[in-house]
Parts: sequence; structure tokens; C-alpha cells
Amino acid sequence: MSTTHIAGPAITACRRVVQRCSLCGEKLCDSKGVMMSAGPDGRVPEFATWPVGRLVRVSVGQPTSYVLLADTDQLPPDSCIDLLED
Repeated sequence: MSTTHIAGPAITACRRVVQRCSLCGEKLCDSKGVMMSAGPDGRVPEFATWPVGRLVRVSVGQPTSYVLLADTDQLPPDSCIDLLED
């Protein structure tokens, strides 16, 4: 089963990065517990997030997958907009 979300802005709080869906609030990524090796110059790399406003399809299963969809102005049939309260 899949649900497509619209990526909202990433929020950074105390070095933790969280990005949620702009419509329903589903968490799309979270840097909590993520370990990344430092670059050759010793800098910590930037935590990757989805482009704001783009469609991200989440397919729940073993494993759960996240796919960036082609840029479009149409919501797919599995959009999370139908999950919102009236």
C-alpha cells in the first residue's frame, strides 16, 4: 500500500532535522539516531531532505520505500489529501 505526500520544509532543532508532509503531517525523514561520517575536511555532512513541494510516495512494507515522483501539478490517486478530516 502506498500514500503520496507533499514534502514540507525541513525543520532543524538542536541539530536534529525533521521533515513532514505539508498536508497531513506524516514524518518523511528524521535525523534522530542517524550516523554520518565526517568529510575529508572534518565537516559533518548535511542531512539529506526531500525538495520542498515535491511529491514523495511512501510504500509501507518490508522494507518501507520512499520515492520522489516526477514534478507535476496533479495529485495522484493515493494522495494523503483524502486522509484529512472534513
